[in-house]
Amino acid sequence: MIEPVKRLNVTDSIVNQIKELVLQGKLSQGDKLPPERELMNLFEVGRPSLREALKVLEAQGLIEKTQKGTIISGNHEKFFTDSLMFQLYFSSADWQDIFEARRFIERELTFLATIKATQEQFIELEKTIADMEIAINENNHSEYVSANLLFHEKIAKSSHNLVMYHLYQSIINLVALSQEKAVTVQGVMNNSLQFHKNILAAMKNRNPDLASDLMVDHINNVHIFLQISEDD
Repeated sequence: MIEPVKRLNVTDSIVNQIKELVLQGKLSQGDKLPPERELMNLFEVGRPSLREALKVLEAQGLIEKTQKGTIISGNHEKFFTDSLMFQLYFSSADWQDIFEARRFIERELTFLATIKATQEQFIELEKTIADMEIAINENNHSEYVSANLLFHEKIAKSSHNLVMYHLYQSIINLVALSQEKAVTVQGVMNNSLQFHKNILAAMKNRNPDLASDLMVDHINNVHIFLQISEDD
């Protein structure tokens, strides 16, 4: 499972190997790493390099030290999602890239959620729409964005597809940023609310083709409003 370190940057090599083992499923939540001396022998590195690598992994939330030893953290899934999110956030991706990704990811999430969502999850989605209506009545942009984001996140969860859900989580901060900009355009909240109502109606009727098409139409519409907000 562990290979001797051959790269010049010893610390990075140790960190990357342990991350790779987690990604491959060879190390899972709660698994205990071998003792320090055994790791030194496996990696063929000195104690300072190993300890530095473990500090990096602990700071990133991938491992944690307990009374029983150093274990793989329960936050390791969030770590990989956050890593992708930060890569996207600090990349040169523009709005076009982001909305293309949203159309691809959320179309499939909506399709799957329409088929797999439970009645309890439909009730949760109805609650987010009710919260959007309250925010509109109070002209509260921030509350509207929060309820809107929760609607999309609950659809992602209702897909019951862990891979697709984490893909959505990786772009959720960028989605939030686009909504915060677009929501300032007059009429966008009412327009958006109607899309959400239509999407949910199609989902409750178990019509995945219509629901996913409506989601794409909604995302395209938000993109248009975002362009308007940037032109003002």
